[in-house]
Amino acid sequence: MPASLRRPAIAGLCWLLAGLLLGTVAQAAMSAARDYLASIQPSPPLQAFLDRTIDGLLAGDPKLRQTDYRVALLDLSHDPPLLAERHGHTPIYPASVVKFVYLMAAYAWQEQGRLHIDAELDEQLGHMIRESSNQATQRVVARITDTAPGPELAPEAYGEFRRRRLTVEAWLRGLGVTELHCVNPTYDGDGDLNGRDAQFLRDRTVAGGLPASGDAFANRNAMTAVGTVELLALLATDRALSPAGSETVRRRMQRNPVEQPHLAARIAGGAARVSGLEVYAKSGTWGPIYADAGIVRDPAGREFVLAVFTQAHPPYRGNFIAELTERIARHLFGASPP
Repeated sequence: MPASLRRPAIAGLCWLLAGLLLGTVAQAAMSAARDYLASIQPSPPLQAFLDRTIDGLLAGDPKLRQTDYRVALLDLSHDPPLLAERHGHTPIYPASVVKFVYLMAAYAWQEQGRLHIDAELDEQLGHMIRESSNQATQRVVARITDTAPGPELAPEAYGEFRRRRLTVEAWLRGLGVTELHCVNPTYDGDGDLNGRDAQFLRDRTVAGGLPASGDAFANRNAMTAVGTVELLALLATDRALSPAGSETVRRRMQRNPVEQPHLAARIAGGAARVSGLEVYAKSGTWGPIYADAGIVRDPAGREFVLAVFTQAHPPYRGNFIAELTERIARHLFGASPP
């Protein structure tokens, strides 16, 4: 065979071998992630602490007592990790908390060779996480699912659109995270939800959406507090992404209420009351929803993961999340009360 013909053949074989190697590495990582999540143990002492703490906060906050809430706490400083939760397996609309899932997926896709985070996508990821831009989130979801907005689709084309929109959920299930239904971007409600996006949201054949009746959207995003802390635990321990990818994602999620005073009543605000803590989190606010989920790390490297979702009419905007975070940090890290 002439050398000019051998070179393309060799190049093609190299690409094939590289793809097979990436696939093998990805499958091994997913298996390790599933094993780690399967090792999580409910902790009666941690549960008793969480129950006492929440009950005390409820007693002192009349508005909180009228609020529907979900909480999950994972103490990562133990092997296996220890879990406590209240209503932690009940799904809820996550608002902008879902955006950290799409951030992780973008870096996972890049590590798998499925996506290149170019300058444009990098900028949109920044806007999605830092300013919580819904428009940026729509562009990010379009890139990671290889879909595009537009008019409603005919059945065959819609079937392909539907399949692609479910790729993030398929990745989560591969990791062993089964309580997150993350299939839609977030919308501003000013005409940015129409066409095939609305067609997909109305699709009652997709499992995992929040309960809906009548003409209501049946395929809305849904997350549980337990599913959320499971994914964040994988991020905290470098099990969903490479160490470098995990560190990049955490850095993009780093929160400081001094620089971002709107976070005073969130996880970052509560952690700031304890010296030396770092927080990597994503909050969400929409209508009745007030939520936050994140990783809290102390200078010694000890970590816990917390997810809190609240839903109320009228909306709850109190200090429950911050107060809970502070008390957990002082309990787990041994910090003295102020």
